[in-house]
Amino acid sequence: MNQVDVPTILAEYGLRPTGEPKLLEGGEDNGNFRIATAQGDMVLREYRMSGIDKIRAELRLVAFLGENGYPTPAPLRTASGELVVEADRPIAVFPWVPGDVPTEMTAPLAEQVGELLAQMHLLTADWTDERIPVIDRLGLLHQGLASRPELDGVDDWHDRVRDFLEACGEELKRLDELPSGPLHHDLHRQNLLVAEGKVTAVLDFDELNRGPLVIDLARVFHYLAVDHPDRRLPRALADAVVAGYEQTRSLSEAERELLPVAFDLAGMVDAAAFIMWAAPAIGLTHVDECTSWIAYLRNVGALT
Repeated sequence: MNQVDVPTILAEYGLRPTGEPKLLEGGEDNGNFRIATAQGDMVLREYRMSGIDKIRAELRLVAFLGENGYPTPAPLRTASGELVVEADRPIAVFPWVPGDVPTEMTAPLAEQVGELLAQMHLLTADWTDERIPVIDRLGLLHQGLASRPELDGVDDWHDRVRDFLEACGEELKRLDELPSGPLHHDLHRQNLLVAEGKVTAVLDFDELNRGPLVIDLARVFHYLAVDHPDRRLPRALADAVVAGYEQTRSLSEAERELLPVAFDLAGMVDAAAFIMWAAPAIGLTHVDECTSWIAYLRNVGALT
């Protein structure tokens, strides 16, 4: 944050720093800095990727959640009521929340994750904001088929994508008929803070998008698989997530039926984005070096 005038930014919120900002580990697309102020510790979040409209939509929703009892820190408002300050990069300020990132996902924690995901879905059931993006997941897979990354194994990847689209075409169409709303889309262990076994904060809504709610569950499953040493979905944890979810919001019969294809879709889309844009840039040479792709292959049909 060397280029950022921190005292001036904090003054917008009526805050005065009493220490230097310290970088928090874990951020990839954005920078998060803890700083002591006369009013307590705060977190400055520096947005490095998203456009300002998307950031405002994200912060509006997070503020609503935090102000309605959801365990996520609500962004502070400036004296003029703004949730973000446009400096060299957009910056938002949040109160510091105690807790640690859990070192592993356990069944009790997975159950809490499911319950919190359902709570978010219910709280935002009638949420409207045209600035929230909609991901064209099938379009992204077709874009992958039209691409030719400089990696070995691309032909096999293309074949498997085609097979998936052909075999699951009708089910994929039906996903769009399911209940939809804002999705966290990035709910994994590293985006949680936990104290004494209880989630104190759900963090990082940067991947906020709108889509079928069941996709959010599928994304949780995807991360459970990626986080496991053999990249296989731990079924006991997946069951705990669903059990927690249904304590708050019952899945419809159609959602239960389509959850397996949603899980496969989540893994395939994540892999496609990485294979197309990230893998060649970071020096990978084979499609099979993509963790998301490995996880997809090892979990095809795991929920059926």
